Amino acid sequence: MNEITLSRRAFLARTSAAARNSLIVLSIPMIISGSQQARAAQALDAQFSTLTAQEAAEFAAIAARIIPTDVSPGATEAGAIYFIDYALGERNEILTPIREGLAELQAMAQSTYGAATFHSLSEDQQDNLLTQVEDGLFFGTIRFLTIAGTFSLPEYGGNRDQVGWKMIGFENRHMWTPPYGFYDADYAAKGE
Repeated sequence: MNEITLSRRAFLARTSAAARNSLIVLSIPMIISGSQQARAAQALDAQFSTLTAQEAAEFAAIAARIIPTDVSPGATEAGAIYFIDYALGERNEILTPIREGLAELQAMAQSTYGAATFHSLSEDQQDNLLTQVEDGLFFGTIRFLTIAGTFSLPEYGGNRDQVGWKMIGFENRHMWTPPYGFYDADYAAKGE
């Protein structure tokens, strides 16, 4: 398997593109309000507060295809489903179309593969169906929530054991010393 190297700038650009193609915009107050509950639920592998067990299994399977587990942990190990559960909580203007999108994806699984659920399909079959819906708001929203839940601060209910940060090589330090980043190092070298 090829290892993909992604610059911080490219990662941020792709993340902002994911946000533009979703139904949800995460605000700081919304994140903070759900973060403690999501973190507690994740730590206990508790019941979901918004999603049914069936919906959680389906969304977890989608998240696992967006950021799969391979040589490094993915969205599953990061506990992104708990972040998704709380981000969707009490937001009927978003939850309703997300549930409708999930129903359409399940109908596609039934008509294409004869399966009642998306999560029961093979990874190749799941990828095939997700490719067909990847330009829609349903997929864009779940993709955005998966990315946010995998790479956000662990306090927000995702990024369990900081697996998302480890995946991109982020070191959570209290204090950084110069040069702070790639551009600072180049600037410092020009001054010599």
